[in-house]
Amino acid sequence: MHSSPAPTDWSFDPAVLLALAALLGGYLFIIGPLRERVAPDAPAQRRRIVAFAAGWLTLVLALVSPLDALGRAYLFSAHTLQLFLLITVVAPLFLIGLPEWLWWTLLPTRALRDATRGVLFPTVAVIAFNGIILIWHVAPFYEAALHSAPLHDLQNASFLLAGLLTWWPLLTPLDRHTRLASPFQILYLVVESLPLDVFGAFTLFAQRVFYPTYALAPRLFGLSPLADQAIGGAILAVPGNLLDIVLMSLAFFGWIAREEQAQAARERLLYDTPQETLVLPAEAEPPAR
Repeated sequence: MHSSPAPTDWSFDPAVLLALAALLGGYLFIIGPLRERVAPDAPAQRRRIVAFAAGWLTLVLALVSPLDALGRAYLFSAHTLQLFLLITVVAPLFLIGLPEWLWWTLLPTRALRDATRGVLFPTVAVIAFNGIILIWHVAPFYEAALHSAPLHDLQNASFLLAGLLTWWPLLTPLDRHTRLASPFQILYLVVESLPLDVFGAFTLFAQRVFYPTYALAPRLFGLSPLADQAIGGAILAVPGNLLDIVLMSLAFFGWIAREEQAQAARERLLYDTPQETLVLPAEAEPPAR
């Protein structure tokens, strides 16, 4: 019979530790030997290394610390905090941390790069992000993941993948000048997590406990199962919406700044062009008679 971990237990799942080591080793290989071979002129940017390191340490915290044991056996709110860290902290830090030349290497053709632009990819990202998370929270699937280490690991890996997908249209690694600087990104932020927000609000005000494991678990911190579930729903619905408001503001002002820069560039091109190079139809020589 599956025994529950203690609330203070750290998780040393070999599969998780191996995946964490592979992630760190792969990144060191990318910014070291691979960069020297593929893009020797590209500098190893400190801010990207710091971003990836912060994301990796947050991932360790989410998967190895007692937060994982709490989420698996005791508190739905601990699970939602773990989910929030994966999709809202780790995923964007990983995208920021990976160098631009790597994306051009992984997507060498214009067709592949164009597949991540436009309207289709963000649409797929929205559907995949919400679909992955919501399907895993269907009670039979969720309960199975709580009691199976391989399924639990697969669940967390798919959450991280969902986070990477939903952040791509906002950070756009292939288009530096449009990162958080597009009116389309404002619309994207409005709709990208709407189904998850609805689920969070529904969970916040629910009058029954969705998952038997939490209903039967020993009570911690004086929280009843319903109070714990309500806190979990609030974590799903509130912080993400506050972050979306901040990001929409950044996207709006970034778009305005980009338009002003483009207008200034057009004006410089117009006024800096020597007058003798401008041949106007009214100034052309009349035809010989």
